[in-house]
Amino acid sequence: MIDLQSLEIRRMQEDDPVAMSVAFADMDKTQEQYERYWQENIDGRRVTLVALLNGSVVGYTNVIWEPDHRAFRQHGIPEINDMNTVTRLRRNGIGTRMMKAAEELIRQAGKTVIGIGVGVTPDYAIAQKLYPKLGYVRDGTGVHPDKWGGCMYFTKELD
Repeated sequence: MIDLQSLEIRRMQEDDPVAMSVAFADMDKTQEQYERYWQENIDGRRVTLVALLNGSVVGYTNVIWEPDHRAFRQHGIPEINDMNTVTRLRRNGIGTRMMKAAEELIRQAGKTVIGIGVGVTPDYAIAQKLYPKLGYVRDGTGVHPDKWGGCMYFTKELD
C-alpha cells in the first residue's frame, strides 16, 4: 500500500510529456500523444490531470469538454478520458483520487453530469469495477465498437 498523503494531483505542465511517456512506456504511450494533450490543454479543449508520487508521474487522466461520444456531446456532458495509473501501483487508490479531482474540476465548471467510457475487454477489468463503485451508471447506449474491442459509457450526477 502506498501513502496517498504524498500523492499530488495537478494540471499538466509543459514539461510533463517526457516524464509521462517514460512512466507509461510499457503501455505503448508516446511522448507525441502527451504533447498533443498539452496543446489541447493550451487550446482549452481538454484538461489533463497528472498524479505525482514523491515527484514522479504515477497517473493521469483527461477531462474533455466536447467528447467524441455523441450522446455526451449532445447533452453538454464532459468526459473523463484515458485514465491510467502505472501498472505497479494500480489498486492503491490513485485512480479514485484522479476521478475525484476530475469530478471537482467539472463541478467547478458548473456542470452537473459527468461521463466516462470504459473498454469491454478484460484489460479494463479494474476500471469496469471501479466506476460503478464511484457512482457511475451505464448511459444505456450499449457497447460501441472500436479498435480496442468496444466501449461502454457511464454517467454520474454530481452533487
